[in-house]
Amino acid sequence: MKTFDEIIDYIVVAGKAKTEKKFRALVLQGIMAGMFIALGAIGYFKLVAYTADPGLGKFLGALIFPTGIIAILLLGSELFTSDCMGILGVYRRTIRLGRFMKMLLTVLGANLVGAVVIAFLSTGAGIFSEHMLEIVISSAVAKTTMPIGQMFISAVLCNIIVCSGVMMAYSAKTVEGKILAVWFPIALFVLSGTEHIVANMFYLMMAFVNGGDVTVAGILISFVVVALGNFIGGAIVISGANFYIDRDLNA
Repeated sequence: MKTFDEIIDYIVVAGKAKTEKKFRALVLQGIMAGMFIALGAIGYFKLVAYTADPGLGKFLGALIFPTGIIAILLLGSELFTSDCMGILGVYRRTIRLGRFMKMLLTVLGANLVGAVVIAFLSTGAGIFSEHMLEIVISSAVAKTTMPIGQMFISAVLCNIIVCSGVMMAYSAKTVEGKILAVWFPIALFVLSGTEHIVANMFYLMMAFVNGGDVTVAGILISFVVVALGNFIGGAIVISGANFYIDRDLNA
């Protein structure tokens, strides 16, 4: 297991490496991450739709959803929410803020492309039954009509959970350790029902593609508010707190 100092150093070095990647590689890895999260969501909705007990269905779905984040961790894909922690390099002055934000926004756009690709592929493949679509659309409508303040706070909380889980995975030195460390925090995020921008990209686009009662304006507002909330949760709360903890411990 890595020490706290080693985890922070790893995030700083990894964040700098992300800003130095070739644009095509960054975009493709971002698209793959969006696809992986969407694939995990497909498994979640399958279990929610076809488990007789709704509570049990959500629990089982939460256990399968982490498949996406596990794939991202093990295959080195780029996910907006966890990449927010790379701002530690900005705090340590090894990365310029402008360069970091350019990388982060590129990943965010690529994640959207990946989520949209899976929305169209799963629709074309007929994976979602009418009942599953009803659940997705109901979720999308709730997400786009949620009060903005609640939406923002939910997104902040979401990325506190997600980034904490990813940091736990970074502490492990084995594949098995990484999987176990991240599994339960991501399952917790799903069970909490908090707002994750990349998961929402798939939910909302899936509903929109299939004629759900969601508007373009509602989708765009949700994307902006949730992305900002996730950024605050990961880049300010988690990374900011850990920056000062690391600095004080090594003073």
